[in-house]
Amino acid sequence: MNAAAVSHVDMASSRSHADSQTMPTARLLGAYLTEIRLELLRVSRAPVFVIPMVLLPPALYFLFAVVIAGASPDAQAHSAEVATFFFTGFATFAVVGPALFGVGCSIAIERDQGLLRLKRAMPTPAGGYLLAKIIMATIFGAAAAGAVGVLALLAGKLTLSAAQVASIIGVLVAGTLPCSALGLFIGTRVSGTAAPGLMNLVYLPMIYLSGLFFPLPKALQSWSVIWPTRHMYQLALAAAHLPLPGKLDPRVSLAVLIAMLLVFGGLAIRRLARVG
Repeated sequence: MNAAAVSHVDMASSRSHADSQTMPTARLLGAYLTEIRLELLRVSRAPVFVIPMVLLPPALYFLFAVVIAGASPDAQAHSAEVATFFFTGFATFAVVGPALFGVGCSIAIERDQGLLRLKRAMPTPAGGYLLAKIIMATIFGAAAAGAVGVLALLAGKLTLSAAQVASIIGVLVAGTLPCSALGLFIGTRVSGTAAPGLMNLVYLPMIYLSGLFFPLPKALQSWSVIWPTRHMYQLALAAAHLPLPGKLDPRVSLAVLIAMLLVFGGLAIRRLARVG
């Protein structure tokens, strides 16, 4: 890019920043809503994202919690406890995927394509691009977790009330924010080619080593607290006034997730502001 082109981009970026400060509130809100609408439209047109992220969690829940667990010899003796365990675990699984992959991988790919540099030169409000991705992840996570909840209630495996189910899902959907911050942090530091592989290296241990789907061996139980999914699980059970496994205080879990949101989100935004 020659000096004239660089100067033109810098001037456009300065105009965009000035416009964002003088733009009327209604117009500014409309710009944010447009970013969100376009992001949702982009993702909804990608079956490779929608199918695994939204349809896979309820399908796996039905297979393991209804078909396989229902056929086990001791299913009746522990039906209520096992049903709650499976539902909360798969609902947590449902919200983490869109947050990590929907935000992190797409940021990495679009950085490689130069889209973030283009966004800087466009008269769009600062932060609208990132806000749209986080809201997209929240909406798709809520849809996936909601599908798990509806299926759990229809299957008749849960003894929880609809209010308890809604409380669990609400807490887990809020948990997409720190997970989105983690995905954003990874996506700002790796290439689009490396992002899916690295994201899986974080995602799979986060799911399976936090005790969401099966009791962990004693040697791993004390390490489960390093995973944010464990803290989301604890807070979801506490919100529904259900017994908590282990001795982890829900207030500690809340503090960990807030710290995760602030640290990873702050580092990612700083990286984008400096490098793009």
